[in-house]
Amino acid sequence: MTKYLYTHEKGSLLYQVENYQFRYQGIDAAKIELIIVPGEKAKFNYKILKNKKHWSDLPSKYYEGSSNFQELYKELQMNCVGMFDCKEEALQNAIHMLERVLNKYKTVGI
Repeated sequence: MTKYLYTHEKGSLLYQVENYQFRYQGIDAAKIELIIVPGEKAKFNYKILKNKKHWSDLPSKYYEGSSNFQELYKELQMNCVGMFDCKEEALQNAIHMLERVLNKYKTVGI
């Protein structure tokens, strides 16, 4: 890790967290938390909003996860490394993953 101004000799570190809202086909669908550690890579966590009308068949284990959720990527037949070189790459992968999972479990007629 590169020298960063806001560190402590005991390993404590200040890092940035950005929060985003995701809309799927005009419907509020998820919250994305982007984690950016200076000198390292970016990753994300997500939480899909429960919506029995539009994706009632979504398994409960997929409502919350992260960019390291390999089981979901395997089910969606996606290859994801879990950590990204920049925040834009992490956000684009979050959007891509959320669209794929909601497409798979959406109710007909959205």
